[in-house]
Amino acid sequence: MNASSPTAAAGSRATRSRRFDPPGWSVERFAQFWANPSADDVPDLVTDDVVGWWPGADRPVRGVGAYTQALADLLELLPDIRLRVAEHASNGERVFVRWIMRATGRLGPFELTGIDRIRLRDGRVDENIIRFDSAHLRRLAGMD
Repeated sequence: MNASSPTAAAGSRATRSRRFDPPGWSVERFAQFWANPSADDVPDLVTDDVVGWWPGADRPVRGVGAYTQALADLLELLPDIRLRVAEHASNGERVFVRWIMRATGRLGPFELTGIDRIRLRDGRVDENIIRFDSAHLRRLAGMD
């Protein structure tokens, strides 16, 4: 594991500077994160045993390292990706965020909408179910 990789950074929360201090998740922080996303910030927002469910994946990613790497891979694929919160609602420990993605793929700029269903534990994301049309994303981004 490369010491500068997101996975390595995930294991060293105490040794790096924090954009989100104190650590924790909120809709406002979701918006801040996606206005200027960095995989280095992910460990401040999620639990160590976070589970992420992405569309098109055979199984969920488990743990802060794998979750951070999944986002790092997305940021590598779409470096200018930005998500804007369109609306949100909460139901106890669960928060629903409908977002609008803007990014540039191989075929040029595109926009896509999706929803995250986030479950919180102790103020951090411990499960995220992400829903969007993954086949449409692949077409828009020129990945097919």
